[in-house]
Amino acid sequence: MQAISLDIGTSGIRGQLLDVERKKVLRTVITSHNPLPGANVMDHLDFAIERGPHLAHEVLLGAVRQVIRSLAPDRWERLTVCGNPIQLSLFEGIEVRDLAYAGRNYLESRNIVPPDRSGHVLQGDAVGLDPEVEVIVPPAIRHEIGADALAMMIKSGFLDDDMCMVTDYGTNAEMAIKVGDRVLTGSAAAGPAIEGQQISAGMLASPGAISDLVVIPEGWQAMVLNEELEPCAGSKLSLRGNTLKLQGCRAQGITGTGVIAVVFAGLESERIVLPRISGGGISLDRNIRFTTADLLEAGKAIGAIRAGHMTLLEEAGVDPGDLGTMYMAGASGTYVDARKAQAVGMAPASAKKLVQIGNTSLELAKDLAFDPEMLDSLNSMTKELLAHHIMFASSLTFSNIYVQELAYWTEGMPREAYERNLSELGIRMATPRAGGVIVERRRLTDIWDVGESLTMIDPGIFLSGAWSCDLCMRCVKACPERALRYSEATFLVDAGRCLGTACRHCEEACPQKVFSYSGLSLENDSEDR
Repeated sequence: MQAISLDIGTSGIRGQLLDVERKKVLRTVITSHNPLPGANVMDHLDFAIERGPHLAHEVLLGAVRQVIRSLAPDRWERLTVCGNPIQLSLFEGIEVRDLAYAGRNYLESRNIVPPDRSGHVLQGDAVGLDPEVEVIVPPAIRHEIGADALAMMIKSGFLDDDMCMVTDYGTNAEMAIKVGDRVLTGSAAAGPAIEGQQISAGMLASPGAISDLVVIPEGWQAMVLNEELEPCAGSKLSLRGNTLKLQGCRAQGITGTGVIAVVFAGLESERIVLPRISGGGISLDRNIRFTTADLLEAGKAIGAIRAGHMTLLEEAGVDPGDLGTMYMAGASGTYVDARKAQAVGMAPASAKKLVQIGNTSLELAKDLAFDPEMLDSLNSMTKELLAHHIMFASSLTFSNIYVQELAYWTEGMPREAYERNLSELGIRMATPRAGGVIVERRRLTDIWDVGESLTMIDPGIFLSGAWSCDLCMRCVKACPERALRYSEATFLVDAGRCLGTACRHCEEACPQKVFSYSGLSLENDSEDR
């Protein structure tokens, strides 16, 4: 029997075809981006609420169908899916408004009934797939932290450790701390920069992406992911002299881990003097440049994650100096140089050991495909974790820390002032920082086993609309992501490349005020475009 496992992430979908009897991965397919409009998970949620959950479900389902077709199963009977609560709810086509509002009174006043998000099994036709296929959905812990958080705790070894932390680095960074028998969880909205999105030359961790910068006698060398997602030597650059020598593996863009490496290298070489890059942007390859605007996006992401880590330490009553291991999950947690990540603030400065573990969400989906009965144990575990969840959105501790992070990264507040302000707020910091940090890289690539092949596809899901206008094309020219075009009397929006309801540059640019973002509908033949 064959099964398909899916990790539906905010930045893309990863799918695997599995041989259940042999417990073997046959092949892997990943999408170049998530098909939903928007740059982050909250944009996806806003799109679903404004345009309706049915449209969001159909957009996401269209990409899932493409992944399934590309995996080319011949006798599959089971689909398992993992991800955060928003993505899984959109996949199922169930209520999502409760994920946008935390207050019970607000939900009740609007007759919003949160659905049961415990682990469950349903038939494929319930989500728009083959009715003969069994679909297994694992549980969420809270409305903003889901099955992907369970995955990072289970697959990392975190639950068998003590005085440790774990983080799944992504646009929505799920994290947890374990102190004795207590596990506290939280989720920081880091934003898309951590996965190479909303960066001028950004891309996901895929072939052609700059994933790191390493020190060489001439300065620094870009490391570029090859077809097997392994880093190979690329261009050489001198940050002090701002020179670039093109050679080796050619780059197509920069992924989130590359962003962290550039921030580290820029700070080390003093090309970066917060909040800007001196002498303009940093050239990394032909037509690939890291700009001051990119630095600000990266700083906001790093600041949110560091604020989350410090909040969990405070809420757990842990002296930062007592922290042992930091487990780093997800594509960003795998490909990033762990020591550089710790140096810029992506991992607690006091952590004595950094363990990189890969994509645990896809692994949990695979485990469920091989052993569906583990769903019961996941539901039991969720009930225990629910009691110790910290909602950062309403946490005064998180708010106080993040204000300082923003001032440090985006306003250039001196480090001494940053530390003094946190001390006055009663926030404990690790002094001195951990020395002789041990790095254990358990996985060289974020996908533990790709099987016989790894294929990347572009979802190519389009929204369309037609209006009577003079075809001035100002709407097309105004799109910052070049996601809008005009073809055969129809305006077409590449949904996954569109910035969503938070942008609307297309609508605002129309001089006749006839272009309507809310008037866009799913293009029926998106799959063939």
